[in-house]
Amino acid sequence: MTENLQSFYTQRKNDFTTSLAQVSSVIRQISTIRLIVAGLFLLVFYFAFSIAELFYLLPALLVIFMILVRKHSERFTEKTHLENLVKINTLELQALEGNLSGFNNGAEFIDPHHAYSHDLDIAGERSLFQYVNRTTTLSGKKQLAYSLANPLPDADHIVARQQAAKELSLKTDFRQHFQATGMELEELKSDTDQLLEWVKEKPFLYGDVFLSALLWVLPALTILSIILSFFFDNFLTIALVLAGAQWTTLSVRLKRVNAFHQYISRKKNILDKYARLLHLFGKEQFEAPLLQQLKTKATQADKRIKSLAELVSALDARLNFMTNLVVNSVLLYDLQCIYRLEKWKEENAPQLQVWLDVINETDVLCSLGTFAYNHPTFCFPSITSDQKIVATSLGHPLLAHEGCVTNNISIGEHQNILVITGANMAGKSTFLRTLGINLVLALGGAPVYATSFICPVISIRSGMRTADSLQDHQSYFYAELNRLKKIMDELRDGKPLFILLDEILKGTNSTDKQAGSIALVKQLVSYSCIGLIATHDLALGDLEKEYPSHVKNYCFEPTIENDQLSFDYTLKEGVAQKMNATFLMKKMGIIPPA
Repeated sequence: MTENLQSFYTQRKNDFTTSLAQVSSVIRQISTIRLIVAGLFLLVFYFAFSIAELFYLLPALLVIFMILVRKHSERFTEKTHLENLVKINTLELQALEGNLSGFNNGAEFIDPHHAYSHDLDIAGERSLFQYVNRTTTLSGKKQLAYSLANPLPDADHIVARQQAAKELSLKTDFRQHFQATGMELEELKSDTDQLLEWVKEKPFLYGDVFLSALLWVLPALTILSIILSFFFDNFLTIALVLAGAQWTTLSVRLKRVNAFHQYISRKKNILDKYARLLHLFGKEQFEAPLLQQLKTKATQADKRIKSLAELVSALDARLNFMTNLVVNSVLLYDLQCIYRLEKWKEENAPQLQVWLDVINETDVLCSLGTFAYNHPTFCFPSITSDQKIVATSLGHPLLAHEGCVTNNISIGEHQNILVITGANMAGKSTFLRTLGINLVLALGGAPVYATSFICPVISIRSGMRTADSLQDHQSYFYAELNRLKKIMDELRDGKPLFILLDEILKGTNSTDKQAGSIALVKQLVSYSCIGLIATHDLALGDLEKEYPSHVKNYCFEPTIENDQLSFDYTLKEGVAQKMNATFLMKKMGIIPPA
């Protein structure tokens, strides 16, 4: 499997590298020709003073030069895109070797007090987020992090995501071109927020009947006066008066115009990026209902956002002093541009958030599609209305496939609480995280590391790495009690939960810990929940006898042969019989051998 993926990404990297070399060569040729044309223009201009006929060549040379400038810009954009495609495939090859450093790890989304994300390594270095993330927009990144920390609400949403991810897994070209386009510009955190704030602001030109009329009347009269001034002397004075009136009209509003321009001008490049992403999405054909829905919402979106970017670019012309002087004297240019921008806002504001949501959702779905493609042996889960989880050959998706031991698990079909006992390092905590992180993937519409996986739509709660808080004067033990209380409160309110607990009440003495742990499990069996409890305390194993229809014992056992300790990480029924702490302390010379 890995070899096939390596071959696939290597071939794509080589193909794009070859195309990049060709485009780079064309860029150099265009640059050389452009330089020659510029030199020829200057030479012709010089000799034209002696040979007047040469002046006729200047417009042609100027047109050729402008065409070359445009071609150079187009090829340079293509070059950047190809560089990104080479980078994408290089990063995928690195990821296959276990190096995820090229992908954002979502460290800003780490929340030690979240219901499960900190315990299950959802965000941060070598996290699930870093493993899945291929987003290239800030909002897409936020949405991916949110979906991993907040499962989808129902089976319909999950199945729709699954169908979209399956289809996109087969569209590597689309996914990578979408990703490469998104990489062409790095966004600022404020870009989207400010854009959405702008469309909510009230216009100060559009809708004002007097100003709207003035925008057309003043320029029309000014242009007419200029034309008539070629025939009648008095009209030159009238043209100058009208130009002064235009500047007076503008100067009264200049402060607002400058503030408006400074605000909106920064958005041109990001709007161009959004327009290209929507154009790429809009021209692709899809069969998955969710993708078709997104495409319907994005109809004409690329053209409309592109037109907004062009309007912003037109307003930027005022930055040139000479251009500004002429066009604002004749056309009331600044106010014309702002009027058109505000008109665009009034016509399209309600749709802008919808269009941005299409980009964000597509960004997330492309990440899930890549994840599915990179793991062809993973399965898409079946969502059931029954409160049960049944999985075969379940493995941890963040562990190397070759060395990962898989296990079968069934919870809720017969017993709803599984007590997992075992020695240190035997695999209890890893197994809890294995089931938890696969359930997160399942409830987010992604494939899971299993050959089959059945689960309900259920809220996940965990207590594995409960953090203390110096700021809140909260000890580790009190923080753990707080988390357990929240779990019990939700259960008492009738909310179904999937619960993962690792070594309950670690912050108290062993007798108190045992009594409290047993009491908690006795509470859990009477509520609507399924869960796993990992413990070193073998006394919890006795609960299977007391609650045979609710509690089931499983364990991870080490093997000690020829004075060597080994683990097979295989889940077995029953209570653990072997412990290894004393053995390891003797082996390491911490305590003397017996």
